[in-house]
Amino acid sequence: PFKKKTSEPFPKAFRTCLERVGRKQRRGRGEMDGEIEQYLLDKVMEAIKAAESAEQSLLVKLVPLRSHFLDLNKLLEKKANPKLDREKLYYLNNVLTEWLMLSKKQRSYSPEALRFAINLNSSLKKIKKDLKVGDSSSTGGGPSLPPNPQSSAQKKLEIYRWSCRSVDAAKVHGLDDQVLSMERLLVGRERNDEFRGIGIVGMGGIGKTTLSQVIFNKQQVKNHFLPRIWVCLSKKPNQDGDNRKEIVKRMLICLGVEEEIINSADEKHGLPGLVFSLHLQLKGKRYLIVLDDAWDTDDFCKNLDNCLPHDGKWGEKLAYGLPKGNGGTVIVTSRSEEIAKNMVHEENLRRLQPLPDRESCWLIFKDSVEKDGIEFPSDLEILKEEIVNKCAGLPLAAKMMGQIKHEQLQTVKQQDANHQQQQEST
Repeated sequence: PFKKKTSEPFPKAFRTCLERVGRKQRRGRGEMDGEIEQYLLDKVMEAIKAAESAEQSLLVKLVPLRSHFLDLNKLLEKKANPKLDREKLYYLNNVLTEWLMLSKKQRSYSPEALRFAINLNSSLKKIKKDLKVGDSSSTGGGPSLPPNPQSSAQKKLEIYRWSCRSVDAAKVHGLDDQVLSMERLLVGRERNDEFRGIGIVGMGGIGKTTLSQVIFNKQQVKNHFLPRIWVCLSKKPNQDGDNRKEIVKRMLICLGVEEEIINSADEKHGLPGLVFSLHLQLKGKRYLIVLDDAWDTDDFCKNLDNCLPHDGKWGEKLAYGLPKGNGGTVIVTSRSEEIAKNMVHEENLRRLQPLPDRESCWLIFKDSVEKDGIEFPSDLEILKEEIVNKCAGLPLAAKMMGQIKHEQLQTVKQQDANHQQQQEST
């Protein structure tokens, strides 16, 4: 009756039975995982074949993706067990499905859609390269997952869109009337001492920044305003801290204030010190300031025509750093009509519309193709009607389609040069 107690909670036979059941369950899960991955692989193969046989849309003609689809198909068929984990198979299936939907689109292409096509082209190149390396290497791991093309495009176009004051006016098409109207508005007004705020609004890619760049660099405008400063309000990647301070600092840098002085004013007096410094720099001058790509709804940038009240605080508004009474002018560009209206008031808005002249989009497309020694291929002329229709009057869409074709021609040119060099060496 007094048996010695064992330290093990379960008999050995029972533990062995549990381990056997566990191995069986894990084997079952592994088989299920394999079935899921095989299902996803089949879906990817179907999407690739559908993309290969899809009708030749304009994007398919401009972006060299068909060769990638053919190569991917061969690589995946060749490998009995491709080194693509479930996450990568999901990724491929999703982007190929989106590409099929995009390539069948009958209407215009947005800049975001064009950027998606460009990034998909790069992603497929990387996947192909990694699969080929996997074929010749015994090490595991498989291809690394490229960033999602659509999310990358969205981030680049919506968050980080940096601009500068320079522009090649010879390559600006379709904005002659708007340029003339803005020039008269700036230098032809009766009273040269009043402050003026002007807002240029419209959808992304319609030419707001380009119009402002052309105006900014007009000789009459240069003669009329001094100083002229261009400030891009786009938020930089990983930009932290007070966005209000960042705006004023950019303006002071454009005015030539040394960074050491700017930082000193910030450390000692904060935002009020920065705004006061801006006021001193612009006092008594007929300045022209372009605030490009306004996106922040903060009250700091509202009502730029406000003057500093007697009991006001310097740091409350950007307007207090803009002296009034000497003919200073601020041009604001924004995709948001509401933001621009809050800054310069509705009666001062100029709404840009898509280019009515179809030839202008074609000229923009040609200019984007013809650069860096690349000649415009004559066979593209047959696509002219389709290209201008897909642009829908958006200059940026025409420019991006031209850039896509330019990159393709540049790649072919480089490949031909490499091939010729190899032949000469042999």
